[in-house]
Amino acid sequence: MVTFSAEFIEKMRKRLKKYEEADRSEVMAKIRVVVDKLDDLASVARGRSQNTWHTDENGPSPLEYFISALGMCQCVYYAEYAAVSGIKLESLTIEIKGDFRVTRPRSLKKIEYTVFIQSPEKPDVIKELAQKAAADCYVTQTLKKACEVGGRLILNGIDIGEIP
Repeated sequence: MVTFSAEFIEKMRKRLKKYEEADRSEVMAKIRVVVDKLDDLASVARGRSQNTWHTDENGPSPLEYFISALGMCQCVYYAEYAAVSGIKLESLTIEIKGDFRVTRPRSLKKIEYTVFIQSPEKPDVIKELAQKAAADCYVTQTLKKACEVGGRLILNGIDIGEIP
């Protein structure tokens, strides 16, 4: 079962209110990461916290990190909206597949993702949640400008359609 603490729910209420206010005018922000090259294929990255992530020949490739960002970002928005709206989620998994061009210019051509949700909620409630998560996800919206991106929603093992 996916659970949300009272503290988290309140934090998400405030965060969503901030975003609603920002939607009334164009608000820009900045993000920064630092990547250090280590030996062989290894690199390490640091963001705004002390946490780091890395890649080398034994771990995820940079392209796997890249497309996983879509799922990680959408999970944030699923959590925000589900917590604030009281939507019950037993589980949430996002599988992302990408078709990419190996020859130059190297790029992603297509990304397909499938959201698997187990929930006692009605399909229309979960479909609206999925649409909000995809629409608010920076990664999804940015990738849609660069390549074909498509999503499907599976609720309790039943395909309930595309996620626009």
